[in-house]
Amino acid sequence: MYTALYRRFRPAEFDEVVGQEAIVRALKNQIKNNMISHAYLFTGSRGTGKTSMAKIFAKAVNCLEPADGNPCNHCKNCLAISKGDSMDIIEIDAASNNGVNNIRELREDVKYPPSLGRYRVYIIDEVHMLSQGAFNALLKTLEEPPSYIIFILATTDPQKVPLTISSRCQRYDFKRIPVGSIAERLTYVSEQVNVVLRPEAAALIARKAEGALRDALSILDECIAFCDGTISRDDVLEVLGITDEDSLTETISAVVDRDASRCVDIADREYMNGKDPAQFTRDLVRVLRDLLFMTTVGGDREMPDLPENEYKSLKQLSSAVSIGGVVKMIDALTGAENSLRYSTQPLIVLETVLIKLCLEGGPEENGPGRETAAASETAAVMPAKRQAGQADRRAGGKKAMEKKTIEEKDRGNAVTEAKPAEVKDVSADGLEKVKSAWPEILSAVKQNSMKLCSYLSVGTPRGLSGSRLKISFQSGDSFFGEELNKPENKETIEKIIKDITGYDIEIECIIKGEEKKDDEIVTKIHEVFKGLDDRINIMEE
Repeated sequence: MYTALYRRFRPAEFDEVVGQEAIVRALKNQIKNNMISHAYLFTGSRGTGKTSMAKIFAKAVNCLEPADGNPCNHCKNCLAISKGDSMDIIEIDAASNNGVNNIRELREDVKYPPSLGRYRVYIIDEVHMLSQGAFNALLKTLEEPPSYIIFILATTDPQKVPLTISSRCQRYDFKRIPVGSIAERLTYVSEQVNVVLRPEAAALIARKAEGALRDALSILDECIAFCDGTISRDDVLEVLGITDEDSLTETISAVVDRDASRCVDIADREYMNGKDPAQFTRDLVRVLRDLLFMTTVGGDREMPDLPENEYKSLKQLSSAVSIGGVVKMIDALTGAENSLRYSTQPLIVLETVLIKLCLEGGPEENGPGRETAAASETAAVMPAKRQAGQADRRAGGKKAMEKKTIEEKDRGNAVTEAKPAEVKDVSADGLEKVKSAWPEILSAVKQNSMKLCSYLSVGTPRGLSGSRLKISFQSGDSFFGEELNKPENKETIEKIIKDITGYDIEIECIIKGEEKKDDEIVTKIHEVFKGLDDRINIMEE
């Protein structure tokens, strides 16, 4: 009968455990110095070695000939534990044995001493699944067990373990295993089973496992069944049904270029090749995460987890997108991922979100220096509309209204051809200077605070009225504007703008749509006063 790789190559001693060096060192020292505790709590995500470590520890404390804290694996106690025949090692699955009665039976069992070794070891897996009554029943036994009893509690959700339980244990947090360590272990396992695993294939499996070595070995098992002795990167892509990085970076590049047609072509091509739209979306988000890292904290720092060709592609893309734009893409795609779970037409959902990103400007819409003619036009029109509203409120009588109508008509013609430079209360030269210096301003803010830079890069300078610079944010980005409007953040940014441009400017972050709301109020006031003027004229006549 075939044995799965994750069972066949389960670590038999501490030195074979991958990626948990600190925990290995601590446990080995406890065994060598005879400082063994009565209770341990192993926490961490799936596949990181919690149960394997517990079994190795149980063998080591009962081993007749331990060597440097490791079990010898050839004495009668070690052999019995490895085969699962030892009565001194009791494994309990708390997911299916989570009641009070199960713990009461355990409390009766601990009264009996070990049959062969020095200790009886209880390994309770997924301990967070115990009921509250079961935890209460376990508490007294866990607090003061017999000298020959050791409890090892393993869980993937330590927050659900009561503090009264965890405080009586030595807690060890298992971290996710690095990609390089997983790839190295996969290569070793493939050599043992006479299979050639290409380095790029090992790296891809390791990344897909997301820090879980057991998941990586399960994927390797699938690939061995699929291939004939040699596993390439294309084989892994085919087995897992994931999209090649070239297609993913090509999709992001198409969104940057606002090429909706190319986005749809890529999505259709991958769909016809058997790729699931939901998986395609998740893969896009993963690549965007790497791109976000590269555009923010990464800089020129190497990213060893990425293949060289993907690193070069992302490096090139990082110079063409803004931080806020990448965040916007991630938000849109994660929202689409939720919709894909319940959609009967997942391809349409994916195509729609990609087209929407292209139409909205993609990652560059909120980037520094990105201005459209319509935005500049809006910056000029808004002050003129407010002036019109003020003139209407001061107007009185029928003749004033007729005069106002003529002025509005002339003003409307002027506004159609207006540019920001023609509006009196807008400093065109100052605004243009701020826009041209915006990348330099963002760079200076980034050196002062990465967080403020990420907030400011989402906004766009829209107008300079007197000494007040208006920075516009989309309605969905109101959080960034509100944070920048805080006095301490404004002061930092205003000082940097003054140092670079020489202008003593006060910034004001506005949310797209608020100005429209202000104009609607002015229009409403105008209608009220117009009605009042009409009634006055009738009374005078």
